Amino acid sequence: MKNSGNLQKYQTKNPLKKMMLNFFNRRFTNAAVSLGLRNPAILDAGCGEGFVTSLLFQNFPQAKISGIDADPDAIAYARSQLPPEIQFSVGDVYQIEAKDNQFDLVCATEVLEHLQYPEQALGELLRVAKKYLIVSVPKEPYFCLGNLLSGKNVLRFGNPPDHINHYTFYGFKKFLKKHTRTEKITFFDCLVWTLAVIEKQ
Repeated sequence: MKNSGNLQKYQTKNPLKKMMLNFFNRRFTNAAVSLGLRNPAILDAGCGEGFVTSLLFQNFPQAKISGIDADPDAIAYARSQLPPEIQFSVGDVYQIEAKDNQFDLVCATEVLEHLQYPEQALGELLRVAKKYLIVSVPKEPYFCLGNLLSGKNVLRFGNPPDHINHYTFYGFKKFLKKHTRTEKITFFDCLVWTLAVIEKQ
């Protein structure tokens, strides 16, 4: 399979990048666990190779967990690495094959920056979420600056070729508030990422 940017990120040997990723993973895990869900149905939308899905499985062992991604290679990798109890399938975040409010928790980490129509995807994620949606994006300009300083994507000033959208911390807050209605949103600053927990009212 091709070595995706997500796979490179999680397999990095750079100690600083590993430290930052571990920090993000702890923030994400704490945010998810603090919701107090028992035996939830969880969807990891845009799950990639399943690294975040694995965190969910470790912390919600009784949950019914599903993961979807548009990349068949990523789904194949996830299936090969994670327990068969997790239901992985190729899927489209613009048209998720699920009923309204089907999942107690929906997660979409590092997804919206890749999409041409992120507001449409956000609406679809909220549709299938019964109570909670956790989303995260790279926090600019720090994400690209970190890439540039580490010698990655230098000719693009640190910008990954598959990143269409770029959000500052406040820009992401503005985006989410614009495209949600009565939802309660809690934001977390995670070094070079921004994490948001959206609670449907």
